[in-house]
Amino acid sequence: MSTTINHGSEEITLVKGAPEIIIASCKSMMQQDGTIQNLDAIDLGSIRQAMEQAASQAMRVLGFAIKQKTTDSDDALTLCGFICIQDPLRPEVRNAIADCKSAGIQVIMITGDNPITANAIGVEAGLAIEGKTELITSDMLAQMTDEQVKEHLPKLTILARAKPLDKYRIVKLLQEMQHVVAVTGDGTNDAPALKKADVGLSMGITGTEVAKEASKIVLLDDSFSTIVKAVLWGRALYENIQRFLQFQLTINLSALVIAFLGPFIGVRPPFTVLQLLWINVIMDSFAAIALCSEEPRKGLLEQKPKMRSESIITKTMAWEIVSTAFFFVIAMLALLLGMKNYNWFAGGMPPDTEWEFSPLNAHQVSIFFTTYVVFQVWNIINCRSLSAYESGLKGMFANPTFLAIMILILLGQIVIIQTGGSIFKVQPLGLLDWLIILAATSVVIIKAEVSRFFQRIRKIKAHA
Repeated sequence: MSTTINHGSEEITLVKGAPEIIIASCKSMMQQDGTIQNLDAIDLGSIRQAMEQAASQAMRVLGFAIKQKTTDSDDALTLCGFICIQDPLRPEVRNAIADCKSAGIQVIMITGDNPITANAIGVEAGLAIEGKTELITSDMLAQMTDEQVKEHLPKLTILARAKPLDKYRIVKLLQEMQHVVAVTGDGTNDAPALKKADVGLSMGITGTEVAKEASKIVLLDDSFSTIVKAVLWGRALYENIQRFLQFQLTINLSALVIAFLGPFIGVRPPFTVLQLLWINVIMDSFAAIALCSEEPRKGLLEQKPKMRSESIITKTMAWEIVSTAFFFVIAMLALLLGMKNYNWFAGGMPPDTEWEFSPLNAHQVSIFFTTYVVFQVWNIINCRSLSAYESGLKGMFANPTFLAIMILILLGQIVIIQTGGSIFKVQPLGLLDWLIILAATSVVIIKAEVSRFFQRIRKIKAHA
């Protein structure tokens, strides 16, 4: 960077920048008494050694020079000296980088600092290991082909003396390798990389407006540790979406199969439009709120990142969806056949032959409707777990939102059955009916635990 000023009869250009570039452009040096001495007569080795010593202590070294122009002299760049600037790392940075490493996240520091300073900062932050750091400079990067850069990227730790478009190139090549890339930045030059990245994170305090506009997330505290928290909650949100999908796909699959097979065995699900609307509200709204209220579980940050091509439906989820849906189909069709052929839960009331759900009576329809809804309530608990090694019951009572929504669904069902009457085409159930339904439908919890047990056995055998 240079600025030209008028100083008396002289026109002086003030220059600052990377010291090695400044020195290479100088022909003379200003002494302490203000005299100018030719650089050929000065030991530049001692100057460079002092700069390297400062850089090795994680200091940023900035060189200064002037260019004097008078009517009696030629242009000349004169070295004035250098200063050392230290920007101490925040206390939480080292732990944040350690958390990233344990989470399987590769952290690459792209900096304009010289290699010695960059390496020292990397070591201090726990990003680099003294003597083992994979560090390249912008000049080295410029000489590499894209394929050569891709070979270095999996082990690259630091890119020093980076130029504005180096960060963009790194992001582009990482994405070509199917990596999900997050970029942090605060300057205008960072905007292309921030926009190109899958997740751009700009600094809310020191960041320029251009950087903020180009990014997807603005860090209000400019702290790297906040990024780690974002990763943790992002992973938790991903799992909550998986929980909701597992719940909804189970219900949708079971309802579809029941509706398809019913006519073939001479029965059909006795659901009215309003009943289906209530079931849909449970599936879409209440279940989403309940399952998305789960906080990040312990050990979540230690898991490997998801690949870009990885399906959101895991093998464990697919097995639970299919097996639980099959369980619902068998249970509900068996209930329908029992009501039709053996008058289960008829309550001594003959069916109205002109009623749309004949040969079932209103009491049986109420039983069937309630059974299907309560099955869903229990299944919400099952869907809290996405792993064969963890029960859906674990930590349930530590989530008051989840418990409140479960109770709200049950209370809503009680109100509908006990007071819905002709609107929902149901009739009130007795206390014994409710207790039987609650007890009978809870077997889906046992089914899920047994299923997880056999999945664990299968996985143990596969790894044996």
